[in-house]
Amino acid sequence: MSESAFPEHIEAQCGPVTAIDLALYAAASGDHNPLHLDMAVANAAGFDKPIVHGMLSMAYAGRMLTETFGPIALLSLSTRFIGVAKLGDTVVLTGTRTGQSGATASYSLTARSSSGTDLLSGLAKVGTRT
Repeated sequence: MSESAFPEHIEAQCGPVTAIDLALYAAASGDHNPLHLDMAVANAAGFDKPIVHGMLSMAYAGRMLTETFGPIALLSLSTRFIGVAKLGDTVVLTGTRTGQSGATASYSLTARSSSGTDLLSGLAKVGTRT
């Protein structure tokens, strides 16, 4: 792939995250922790709203990459969770190209909630599979 196939910056927005999004993710992942689904439980834990599954934020990062580069271009993805998004937030994702070698590029990733909370940092490699 040429360098032009790997833009310097990519970004995406997912959301606002709805209660239906959280319920669907819970059903798909098997993570039915009520902290993500029940207002009273979230309030008892000190949150004003249910919180978004961290892995859902990671899935949004994967979506950004596959929508940008295609479904088989994602070679690796790793993230570190550093904050929480809440019901109603939009997850704003960015990727910055940090290197390229032939048909492979590396990106540093960040996600931030629309309320300004840093959610995750990570690394990804994209390219053509041989």
